[in-house]
Amino acid sequence: MPVPAIGPGEALVRPRVSGICGSDLLDWYARRKAGTVLGHELAGEVLAVGEGVTEWSPGDRVVPHHHAPCFACRECEAGQYVHCATWRSSQLDPGGMAEAVRIPAGNLARDTQKIPDGVSDEEASFTEPLATVLKAFRRGRFAAGRSFLCVGLGTAGQLAVRVARASGAIGVAAADRVRSRLALARTSGAEGLVDVVSEPLAEGARRLSQGRGFDFVFVCPGKSEVIREALQAVAPGGTLLVFTMAPPGEIWPVDLYELYFREIAVVPSYSCGPDDTREALAAIASRRIAVADLVSHRFGIADAVAAFARARDPEGSMKVVIAL
Repeated sequence: MPVPAIGPGEALVRPRVSGICGSDLLDWYARRKAGTVLGHELAGEVLAVGEGVTEWSPGDRVVPHHHAPCFACRECEAGQYVHCATWRSSQLDPGGMAEAVRIPAGNLARDTQKIPDGVSDEEASFTEPLATVLKAFRRGRFAAGRSFLCVGLGTAGQLAVRVARASGAIGVAAADRVRSRLALARTSGAEGLVDVVSEPLAEGARRLSQGRGFDFVFVCPGKSEVIREALQAVAPGGTLLVFTMAPPGEIWPVDLYELYFREIAVVPSYSCGPDDTREALAAIASRRIAVADLVSHRFGIADAVAAFARARDPEGSMKVVIAL
């Protein structure tokens, strides 16, 4: 592909690191993007700026978000940036897994951040994934003193455990079927573990919570059978946070009687907005949330196929990045 030409208010960025997101590995989701360039977890360096750009200069290290809101519509006024029509239509050109990326004027002005000194490119590339987790905690109205269970311990799950610990959670627990990810969850701050290969999720949750369940259950897999079992792990009056999308048409059967009398709040959370990305980068820079140890593999862009193959194998891998 040719190097994108930039116009007024835009910038050309050379990505230094682009992470492989879990959504990139969902066959049904990635198939819809066939013919485009993936990559939205990037950190890079400004190569050139367009006419009228004064805030950025060549050489600046930046984290651009792939979507940016208008800040003027009703959705933006309510802080619901992901429902802004401008946010949904905006995108990077051609995508983060490229040698040069055009940052549109709206993205550059409204949701691009300068990487602080002392923050590595790899660390900065976690801004977007951490921001999505922080937004999920905010939407779920998580508060200190609540017990916490994370189901699914990929990158988002590990970040969720770390955010829960940093936010004052008690009785932090984690569940998965991959041994290496369960082991890493200990480092992330999980006190109790459920290996769902040997113990059903709901039973493990009851064991770890003295039969009560957990106040906040953060579910990473977008699979109805996992979400259905996770519901049984929620304490009365608790919250079930649904973090990952499911394919169109997938139905989640739920016992409405149980949902009502146990007063379970079911909260989905999709992507993030500019306030979340600012908070995420600040949390990384202050070391409130550690991220550097989550990078398990690095590949050059010429080896992207091998990178995706490694990312698809969860045993022994966590965050796989493309280093340019």
